[in-house]
Amino acid sequence: MEGAARAPLALRLLFFAALPATGWLTTGTPEPPLLPPAPKDSIRINVTTLEDGEVSKEQVVLNITYESGQVYVNDFPVNSGVTRISCQTLIVKNENLENLEKKEYFGIVTVRILVHEWPMTSGSSLQLIVIQEEIVEIDGKQAQQKDVTEIDILVKNQGIVRRSNYTLPLEESMLYSISRDSDILFTLPNLSKKVLVHCRPPASILSGMWKPL
Repeated sequence: MEGAARAPLALRLLFFAALPATGWLTTGTPEPPLLPPAPKDSIRINVTTLEDGEVSKEQVVLNITYESGQVYVNDFPVNSGVTRISCQTLIVKNENLENLEKKEYFGIVTVRILVHEWPMTSGSSLQLIVIQEEIVEIDGKQAQQKDVTEIDILVKNQGIVRRSNYTLPLEESMLYSISRDSDILFTLPNLSKKVLVHCRPPASILSGMWKPL
């Protein structure tokens, strides 16, 4: 209507802020949905991959837990010995090393997992669970890492007393000294915690190669 007074600017801005975000108010392409955050028991492993002559730095996120006497990697059970598994997990990739641009996506990783159990003292219910990891492949690309993450879990009557994470050079780890020929190969398509998998420890563990400190 001609001559009608216009609403104050502050009132008009408030009106637009209250409008729903419909298509006619949206400009540009919509942002992709955010990936869920990593679980609290997750570890991040720095690795490098080589593809078409280009070196790529990536970070693999694994969720390693202990529950009622069983070790789980991304909710899949692993037993004493060295198990090589292939499973889907979260990966953080540096798209641009100069600008530190990062991309998160889910990929298939092959990882070696060492689980070794040490009784603390004879006749005691205290037990030390030592877990080490080594990433072998990411989406079919060979991966290399300098440092290994070791998880030490002190348990009593299958309950966690203390959990500690450490990093150490790969060459100094127990996992590095065990031949890959002894790995228990394990592909995980649709298993869950309800499925118990019994793995035979490699000969090096059975022969008492690793002794308590």
